Amino acid sequence: MSTILKLSFLVLALAVLAPRGGSGEAAAAASDRTAVVELFTSQGCSSCPPADRLLSKLAGDSRYQGKVIPLSFHVDYWNQIGWQDPFSSARWSDRQKLYAARAFHSNRIYTPQVVVNGRAECVGNSERQVVDRIADALAAEPAGRVSLAVDPPTPDGHLKVKVGAKLARAAGPLDLWVAIYESGLSTSVKAGENASRILRNDRVVRRFEKAFTLPATAGAEKSTELVLGIDKRWKTDALGVAAFLQDPATLEIQGAAAREVGR
Repeated sequence: MSTILKLSFLVLALAVLAPRGGSGEAAAAASDRTAVVELFTSQGCSSCPPADRLLSKLAGDSRYQGKVIPLSFHVDYWNQIGWQDPFSSARWSDRQKLYAARAFHSNRIYTPQVVVNGRAECVGNSERQVVDRIADALAAEPAGRVSLAVDPPTPDGHLKVKVGAKLARAAGPLDLWVAIYESGLSTSVKAGENASRILRNDRVVRRFEKAFTLPATAGAEKSTELVLGIDKRWKTDALGVAAFLQDPATLEIQGAAAREVGR
């Protein structure tokens, strides 16, 4: 399928599937088709800022609301060459390596890399490739459905998250993951490939927890409530929560939902 046809399909799919109206409550129920866009990036990588800007663009595009869920995972292996990325974690590097091994059958990792629904990857600063992968993801019917509700942060620094999932067809077993992310971050980089630049980052994953595992049976259904601690340095009005079902064997994502905390 050509890029133009894919873009046309994406616009049509978003128009048909876009939610109509809302209650204003801090809750979200995913429609059947979503695209979780994971960006593996680093402030120490000179090729990454354009990919970070693209992720922010996806997050702010009204056509994608409720359908495209961008998440930014800052890897730590660039920290050795002059700049310690304050958002980096060895855990995110391990997640990228897991994708390479299980989903793409490779030992190659790089930045910036985008992984869409755990099934397809591309260079993260290529908008055309990223949009193509998103269109493919939205054309696929997921096995599950995810619901998500978020209460306002408590005065003592906790976030109450209610998540549920149901399988429409047999798949899995599937793990239900919950991510807290923060947007509107700005860093003055003092060293490394981006020295003397001010970098802005959105949808940066701060916490990532497994809520439960859904058995591989059509009609299987579970829900739970998580109380997650929030670091006092995080801006609560810039936080969001994403939840998605992921096959631990293939790493394919089979349903997702997201909600901004401050909206």
